Amino acid sequence: MKLFANLILAAIACVAIQNVSIAQDGSGEKTITKKSMTDASAEPSCCSKSGESCSEGCPISKAMAGLPKMSFEVAGESTCCSASAASLAESKSAPIQYVVGEDKFETKQAAYTSLIEKTEAMVNDYVTPCKCEVSGTTTIAGTKCSCPVQAGETAELVKTAVEGVTMSYAVGEEVCACPTKAAEMAKEGGVEKMFVVDGEKTSCEMTARLNLARAKYKAAVAAVLAQSKPAEQTETSGT
Repeated sequence: MKLFANLILAAIACVAIQNVSIAQDGSGEKTITKKSMTDASAEPSCCSKSGESCSEGCPISKAMAGLPKMSFEVAGESTCCSASAASLAESKSAPIQYVVGEDKFETKQAAYTSLIEKTEAMVNDYVTPCKCEVSGTTTIAGTKCSCPVQAGETAELVKTAVEGVTMSYAVGEEVCACPTKAAEMAKEGGVEKMFVVDGEKTSCEMTARLNLARAKYKAAVAAVLAQSKPAEQTETSGT
């Protein structure tokens, strides 16, 4: 009964955790909070910022769900919620293992770093054209193109979409695109520099890297989907 009650409380706590945050300890090193781990392991949002309603069949949501996530394991039991993991660790007197893909880590910092690196690597592979020398087929952003012209057009489309996703820096009310200038402004004004990607702000550079990789991936997926819709509409109208 005590374990059941702890799990219920943990579930409620998970619902309340929404924002990514990284704190700094007294040593000056970045430490990852439960909030950041919960967001890192959760499925990225699909249409919340575009104003569209997101259903289970949303192709962007399905694509985003395939990105690396962090989960937690305690005494053989797995959960995607950091609060549930903490509750299990307390009730079972066992340590939490942090899982990213097939890799397990003893510390959340190591796991979070792995999550970022795996996400960046996956996104880079996804948006980089890969040609099969045997079949001559080029794969770009999950799309296979046997026609060199189509492959070139798709590659350019994806490249443009990805390059359109950038990181900016907010210092108080000021926003700029130069990290050096932002650092100078923060020092002069005595305020914290914030990293901004796709409208999301964070004071942690590591979290900003994760947000940037996810935003680039989402942009590439959306671009390819937009390219395929006119073709589908033409085929439908021609039948």
